[in-house]
Amino acid sequence: MRRGKLSWKMVSSTLILLLASSAAWTTQASADSTRSMTISRIDGPAYIQQSGGALRIQAYPGMLLHEGDTLVTESGGAVLSIQDEGDEITLAPNSEIRIKVLAGGAVQSTTKLELMSGQAYTSVHDLRESRDVFEMDVPGQKLEVKGTQFFVIINPLTGTPDVVAGAGVVKVSGTNPQSFAGKAESPVTLYPAQQISLTPGVDPSLQTPTSVDISDLVHQASPDIIKAIIQNKAQIDRENQELIEQQKKQLEQGQSKPSGSSASNGSNDLFLVSQLEDLQKIQQNLNVLVGNVAKEASSQGKIEKSKLDPLIEQVNRGIDDPNGKIDLGNVRPFDPTVGLDPQQEAKRKEQEKAQQELQKKIQQQIQQQQQQIQEVLQQQQMQDILLQQQMQQQLQAMIDNILKTIAELQQANQKAAEQRATQAVIQYQQQLSTEEMKRFEEEVRRRNQERIQMGGQQPAAPTQPTAPTQPNLPGGSMTPPVKPPVDPPVDPKPVEIKAVFSPDFPEQVPLHSSHKFTFGFSSGQSNQDTKVKVRVTYSSKTGINLSETDYTYWYGEDAIKEGQLSTDGIVLTKEAGPDGEEGEAYTLGELNGTPITFETRLPEVGDYQVKVELLKDEEAAGDPLVTVIKEVHVFDGLSTEVNPIEGTDLDRTLKVKAGGITPETVLGLEIDLRRGSGEASKAAPGAKFILVHNGKEVAVEETNSDGIADVLLPPQLAAINLGLVNENGPTPDGAEFTLRMVAPVDEGNIPLPGEYTAELQWVRQTGDIEHLIPLGQAFKVHYTVPPTL
Repeated sequence: MRRGKLSWKMVSSTLILLLASSAAWTTQASADSTRSMTISRIDGPAYIQQSGGALRIQAYPGMLLHEGDTLVTESGGAVLSIQDEGDEITLAPNSEIRIKVLAGGAVQSTTKLELMSGQAYTSVHDLRESRDVFEMDVPGQKLEVKGTQFFVIINPLTGTPDVVAGAGVVKVSGTNPQSFAGKAESPVTLYPAQQISLTPGVDPSLQTPTSVDISDLVHQASPDIIKAIIQNKAQIDRENQELIEQQKKQLEQGQSKPSGSSASNGSNDLFLVSQLEDLQKIQQNLNVLVGNVAKEASSQGKIEKSKLDPLIEQVNRGIDDPNGKIDLGNVRPFDPTVGLDPQQEAKRKEQEKAQQELQKKIQQQIQQQQQQIQEVLQQQQMQDILLQQQMQQQLQAMIDNILKTIAELQQANQKAAEQRATQAVIQYQQQLSTEEMKRFEEEVRRRNQERIQMGGQQPAAPTQPTAPTQPNLPGGSMTPPVKPPVDPPVDPKPVEIKAVFSPDFPEQVPLHSSHKFTFGFSSGQSNQDTKVKVRVTYSSKTGINLSETDYTYWYGEDAIKEGQLSTDGIVLTKEAGPDGEEGEAYTLGELNGTPITFETRLPEVGDYQVKVELLKDEEAAGDPLVTVIKEVHVFDGLSTEVNPIEGTDLDRTLKVKAGGITPETVLGLEIDLRRGSGEASKAAPGAKFILVHNGKEVAVEETNSDGIADVLLPPQLAAINLGLVNENGPTPDGAEFTLRMVAPVDEGNIPLPGEYTAELQWVRQTGDIEHLIPLGQAFKVHYTVPPTL
């Protein structure tokens, strides 16, 4: 993405949005009083983690939030209101915000928030003549805000923030005064309709704000944020008009900077004006800012026309000046060059052009490499196909030779057998008298006739008849040939009945979530009219009482019965019986496929066993036709607070608190390390991660070729031994680790410089390295490895 747009930077830093008066004033903590924040609107699932608690509870409109609480939105946004000051914070979906301080005294109120992910649009009361303090921490640097309207986006992949000013003036400076080459950095000023993407570790005065890219702003922002911008048009216009009037007075007095601008900015000041004509252009630009946002939102389809038109009509009713109203059919274009220093803008465009050419060159090289790789793969694929064809031809030739040999052997055996039979008949006939020979020939003709009548077969060649039983008796006689015996019928093999689950049976379930599975039986050629019932039995391996645990089961789409689990199991029938009696049994055919759904909510963390049995109706208490036993583990997550360690670049402290994990749980840390930024980032093999607890190294692992490392604690360091839990449950302090990273090195054993991002996920070990169970949400840690001088 071009510099000046809402670009994402793969770096970690801390942005503090400070809204306060410029006068230095302090108040005693004892004089502060507790304040609250209200969820005035919520548009989807969201939950609250209260101060000092590990459990998350469902959020709802009208809910009061207090100092230390955290709000997380999921598929919908939310609006927070601070009633005493009239402040309002609009959150986009998939955002997380924490209330650090919410206090108020007789003269001053203090509000400090932390936006950890997502997007937020903040509209606060006018702080220019007030002692009130309003701060917002985000991953980045410090912003001191004199205005009331600003917008922050945190990139969900890199955690890097971008800031857009809607009204007022913002000063940007580093959080560490001595963090830039050992000297204090110079602040940079952000004015209305300007934006900045901050590169952590770089002096802010070396980073250039640009005019807001409205197209990119609308593309990145959620519909909730866009609506908030439009709804606040009157307030944005009013505050910007006051800024213009103030600048006009300063021009008349021979000044060229707005109030609050710092002379130390030098050429970085992008709001320089030297005559009224320049100021008029800036005023025109600010007046059409929100209108262009609304028009672009309509063009991109971010807000449906049926919702956008009523919103604009409502906003226009609160604007007295006809020229200030929004008319999508008559919106003057926004000029991104207005108010910018021409020299700085030309320099920025040259840098941007050079960067684009470099990116184009890199992209061409990548495409060439990809094409070469594709050609090699195609050649290899053709060679594999040819080799496979040759092998198939050779195999087919071998099979043909074997079949030919078998056929020749069969023909030779058949011919030899016919010859032996013919020779035996001839020898036998030579022993017969004339009368015996006649009877023999008649018997042969009779049997051939029977074959023709019974099976339509051609007469077979004469075979050797049974020799006379008494060859020396007068008149001679022989026993007629005996028909070959017929094999008795064989009883068919019994058909196996199997239990079928769709989808797979859930063996890992988060605490407070439903355990739900759908199943049936595959009965093959069995009697489909056989009457059967199903029994489902839950049991706890750790002695947890399940007698008050509710359940529901369905047959197809119909809910059949609700109740509570029993140690004797729950017998499932097609219909519920009267007064607690068992209902009508299924037929075996009715259970083909997966027509039954069973659902319950297991009460505590632990290991459980589920037994599913298929019973004949009349043998409900007897041996089952089918028995399947499944294992279920209920788990709760972990929360992790990551902090840098002073004096080190690559060490972090991990403060971990448990939810409801069991004392014997053995943890591990799954790490995915990448080097670079955005889509150009690559796996970082060869980095070493060391986990330290109580001053001792307890686990070490190196990233593989995919940048993955599984840092697994030894079995003796279970959760109870780490201090995460005790016999009463999770401990309030949890456990603290130090995570050390040793950067990968090149062939000369020199650390590879650059920006690194590690995504970390706590896991529960199961004894199988391929089966690690996630605990809690994944979190990210950013590293900067400087070049070696």
